[in-house]
Order: sequence, then C-alpha cells, then structure tokens
Amino acid sequence: MIFDALHDSAKRGELLLIDGGFCHWHLRRDGQLTIREIIATRKGAGSAMLARLLCVPGAESILAKCPCDLDANAWYARRGFELERVEVTPSGRTLNVWRRRCLSTVPVEEVDSQKSPSPRASSTAVVAITSHHILWGLPT
Repeated sequence: MIFDALHDSAKRGELLLIDGGFCHWHLRRDGQLTIREIIATRKGAGSAMLARLLCVPGAESILAKCPCDLDANAWYARRGFELERVEVTPSGRTLNVWRRRCLSTVPVEEVDSQKSPSPRASSTAVVAITSHHILWGLPT
C-alpha cells in the first residue's frame, strides 16, 4: 500500500513536502538518489525541490524516469539532467531515464540561467505522515 511506503520513507527522511510540491525519493548506498514520485503544482516548486535534493548528504547523482510523451522531459533537460537511456515497461510505455550529477560546485539554478548561485538549501525536511494528511496526485 502506498501509505505504508510513504510512511517508511518519511521515517528515513526521504519525503519532501513544500508549498506546491511533493517528492518521494530514495538514497541508495552507492550514492544514487532515485526520484520515485515528484509532483509540482506551482511554478518554481520543482526547482525548489531539486535544490534540496542536490544537497542531500551522500548523494552523488539523481536518477529520474519520465514517460517519453510528457512535457516534463524538457524540465529535466533544462536543469542539467542527461538522458542516460530509454526503457520500455512491461505494459509497453516508453520511459526516458535521466541522470544529473550532484557536485557541490554546481549552482542549484537552471543550467541555462544567468543568475548568481544561491545559498545552499536547507536540509531535506522529514515529514510525519498521519491519517489526516491527504496525498493528491498519487495512485491509490
């Protein structure tokens, strides 16, 4: 059940909730941070979540999978992710597999931005999930 998975992730500090955004992620022992689900409902929320993920201690790279037919692929490309490969799911859906290195010297802003680097984001928030929380946009 998704509730149990999210609760376990929250206990590990691998759940990020911000105003207008939600990200469920996992940091593997080899340093790969995998985005499991990410939802942004306001402009800038995705970039704010990415800024926090780039600062996760121990993360060497961020991996995300995105269905090939979604506009979100352009978002990943603009933010310095590289297309690593294309996969086909058992149901026949084609996914782009994106990866971005987590280097402390890389500015958090978009790669094509001309802004000066911003201060480091605070550490990832740990959120307690209870039966009173409503998680929208997730499969039930």
